Amino acid sequence: MSNFIHQDKYTCTFVTSFIDIYETQFEDKSVEWRFDKFRDIAETGIPICVYVDPINYILLQHFVIDYPNIKIMKRVTIWETEIGKIVAQVRGEGLEVNLPEWRNEPKDIDEYMILINSKTEFMADAVHHNPFQTEHFAWIDFSISYVFRNKYETMRYLDILSRRTFTSQPFLLLPGCWDRIGEDSTESIMNHVYWRFCGGFILGDANSILDMHARYLRYYPAFLREHRKLIWEVNFWAWLEANSGWSPNWYKADHNDSIVQIPVDKCCLSMNEHLVIHNYDYPKIDTYEPMQASYIEIGGRHFLNTRYVNYWYLDSGHCHINHCDDIIITKNLVVELDGETLIPIGPFNEMQDNSVRLHSYGAYFYGLEDIRLYEFDGQIRFIATNINYSPTGHNMMVVGEYQPDERCYENCRLIEPPYQSWCEKNWIPVNHCPNNGQSEKFIYKWHPMEIGERRVGENGMERLEIVASYDIREPEFHRVRGSTPFVRLNHYLVGIVHFSECTLPRRYYHIMVALDADTLKPMKYSEIFHFQHVGIEFCIGLTIRDDDYVCWISKWDREPAMVRIPIERIPLCFDFA
Repeated sequence: MSNFIHQDKYTCTFVTSFIDIYETQFEDKSVEWRFDKFRDIAETGIPICVYVDPINYILLQHFVIDYPNIKIMKRVTIWETEIGKIVAQVRGEGLEVNLPEWRNEPKDIDEYMILINSKTEFMADAVHHNPFQTEHFAWIDFSISYVFRNKYETMRYLDILSRRTFTSQPFLLLPGCWDRIGEDSTESIMNHVYWRFCGGFILGDANSILDMHARYLRYYPAFLREHRKLIWEVNFWAWLEANSGWSPNWYKADHNDSIVQIPVDKCCLSMNEHLVIHNYDYPKIDTYEPMQASYIEIGGRHFLNTRYVNYWYLDSGHCHINHCDDIIITKNLVVELDGETLIPIGPFNEMQDNSVRLHSYGAYFYGLEDIRLYEFDGQIRFIATNINYSPTGHNMMVVGEYQPDERCYENCRLIEPPYQSWCEKNWIPVNHCPNNGQSEKFIYKWHPMEIGERRVGENGMERLEIVASYDIREPEFHRVRGSTPFVRLNHYLVGIVHFSECTLPRRYYHIMVALDADTLKPMKYSEIFHFQHVGIEFCIGLTIRDDDYVCWISKWDREPAMVRIPIERIPLCFDFA
């Protein structure tokens, strides 16, 4: 078996500064308070370059004794910075440079405006020296943790962010709140703070950081001479964006935890170039398209269930339904596969919906959706989501026996969820064999991770009873769902989960997760990845052949394919904390 566990390393250097510019304390934000907030960041273990004034240099030296992840870069006074020298030079020319009229007067003094406009200088210096040998760099305000509301989760997010693999394409990420300004619209930025950008966080590749700083050196002196205003850094960034051809990657955020939560596509690995793709010769059904497929091996035979749907996603992300009453109908086709090649060896046959033998209440969605096949007690079973058999009119889960040779379902049952809900989907069957006994379990959700078993409730209905729970506070797992059943890999059970962003078109992302095979405790997980594109992409079928994962995927809820990818290409990088 190839190496599937990868020891991660730093990929992003964080940069900050502490230069004490105030003669008197304000807003109870003392030096001790600021260092206390910085300790939150230091304890994450992320690599940090710090720029400090000479007076606080000794204090910082004592502080970093306990933090080998912190590198003191150099001592500098506020007037020794490049921006400080530019301001002094312009004033030395006899020009009056004033502060904005509407400002926080105890805070927004000359030295503060110079300090916040020096962020790119410190970042550029960190890029040149690069003590942690990374390709990406992030500015983070020294005491930023005071704005975080979910401190543990956000600190964990920063820890993982420092070790993620970023896209190879250049980017410069800046969070912000407001719309961009017009090209000659200077009135809005001269006397009021303009929150086009948040200011406390920046992340980008080295060249993009250097480009931002070069724009400062090119445009800032002329800006001062023309407008004679010492404005906030976020205002000058807004001016740069509007007037210099600078196009950073803006993302919506606020002065809270969201400020550091970057767009997922910038740290999502593409597996496309590593895939061996095989497209099956699916039968054509008028107005229907094949999409995701679920795989099962049992008794030396191999079966695949493929869902067909009567809708078509447009490039815009909107859905066109091929039905006069806009009813979405699901059909399921089964085929037997060759055990070695996993290529169909027989015809695709449609499963008989009338064999479900549950009362249909009518709905705008018909059929067993997202069938996942699994083995229990020597039988093929399935779990699916459904609406038309649901007495509530909302999605409920259906379980039953799956008979591929007879093309029918047997002993189908609706399963009540453990809690009241309006939509049940993505329960994942887990073939769990504790103490050599088999137990029929389902992963109900991931935040926290809850595992349930089928039980008969007081009303005679079957319901899922939660029997185990694990607290998961890893990045993105608050929105993780599904996806595939889990398969054995050494002493782990591994499976693929997904999460999505509500964009048009919707974007799906995947993570490989490893569970302890005995306890089902979450142990490790991979980087975020996609198979072929960032968009509507789904995977509910997974197995292992030799040193490859074999996955059944779909794109745009159509274009199904079987793909093979070396296990080592999706290493388990991160431990669940």
